[in-house]
Amino acid sequence: MGTRMRITFASLGTLGDLHPLLAVAQAARDRGHEVLIAASRGFGEYTTSLGFSFLPIRPDLDPARDQVRHLSDPAHGPERLFCEEIFPSVRETYVDLLAACEDCDLLVVGELLYVAPLVAAKRGIPWANAALSPSSFLSVLDPCVLAPLPQLHRWRFLGTVPHRLVLAVGNRVTMRWAKPLFDLRRELGFPRGPNPIYFGKHSPHLTLALFADFFAPPQRDWPPHAVQTGFPFFEQRFTGPNADVLARFLASGPRPLVFTLGSSIVQIADNFYRMAAKAASTLGCRAILLLGKNPVPLDLPDSMLGLSYAPLESIFPQASVVVHHGGIGSSAMALRSGVPSLVIPFTFDQPDNAERLRRLGVGVPMTRCEVSVDLLTIRLRQILDDQKMAARAKELAGRIHPRAELSRTVDALESLGPKK
Repeated sequence: MGTRMRITFASLGTLGDLHPLLAVAQAARDRGHEVLIAASRGFGEYTTSLGFSFLPIRPDLDPARDQVRHLSDPAHGPERLFCEEIFPSVRETYVDLLAACEDCDLLVVGELLYVAPLVAAKRGIPWANAALSPSSFLSVLDPCVLAPLPQLHRWRFLGTVPHRLVLAVGNRVTMRWAKPLFDLRRELGFPRGPNPIYFGKHSPHLTLALFADFFAPPQRDWPPHAVQTGFPFFEQRFTGPNADVLARFLASGPRPLVFTLGSSIVQIADNFYRMAAKAASTLGCRAILLLGKNPVPLDLPDSMLGLSYAPLESIFPQASVVVHHGGIGSSAMALRSGVPSLVIPFTFDQPDNAERLRRLGVGVPMTRCEVSVDLLTIRLRQILDDQKMAARAKELAGRIHPRAELSRTVDALESLGPKK
């Protein structure tokens, strides 16, 4: 390795955005580097409990139930997120991230931190951005499923032209959203620069593609400094009464179905877990429901367990099928665990992740509006009876090597640091 570095890892968003950076930060710390985590204030206590130094950055993206519903609309959610949360707060984000990079040698950011180039230039340090899912690249050679226009993906057989046209229109529209950032750049003496949502978010030094090449192979139109290293998994110890309850349940019978909606979408679950329990009961299957703050469904039988939270790595490897929302963390853990997925995507990268699992032969997508007890039952029975899908899931799991992939990620970061 090169000289010991002081690295700031910055994340805005949900736990699904923070955990991958924590995994890389942990690996960097294990190499002897000094790390600091900058994220929304609501993650401060959690992050410091893991032994990391922490500084808050604005905006505080820890939305309540109504706001999650507001921001998760497939058609309008991205515009609402950028125009109501991210860009109106760029001055505060800049100030906070600048403070978090004091005496720092390297800045590593996730999505939405569009002030990173300004902060890095002000501090005179290199920076890297982490692309957690393929949709971050908006490749026309490997078109993603766009949440506002999922039907566009059906036109892939026409080549790159439809996707190029849609992205060109999208680029022009979203440039208007970024006006507060362009104003800040001008005041700080920087040129306007490219669209931060499309092109300007990628570092000229290093873009980490943090997903497996079988999930999305590298493309010629990715940023020139992109390095694909694989999925980062943040390992957590699960202790306490719920851990004991979970261990006893897993040991007491066949592999269960697992139902989860991540750390954000779970807030707008509505009657999803009630339907999940009924579908599992119809199939005669055991089940685990990761409920968040939702109440345990009434009259849940002993063959089912409802928990507010458990690390996915403590459950997914023991599952028969995982039902999830298509977040990149849940998708990656299902792949690592060698377990097929039933995917119910909501917005952002989730529809694209769902489609990639389908193309790999390890997932079955269904839309939000399709969810019912009857259709859940049909789709789950289809997956449970598909031996080829089960075998394919196990095959792909054998191609994921978390320690080696995290090591490659830290190697890439160290390439930006001062040399001995």
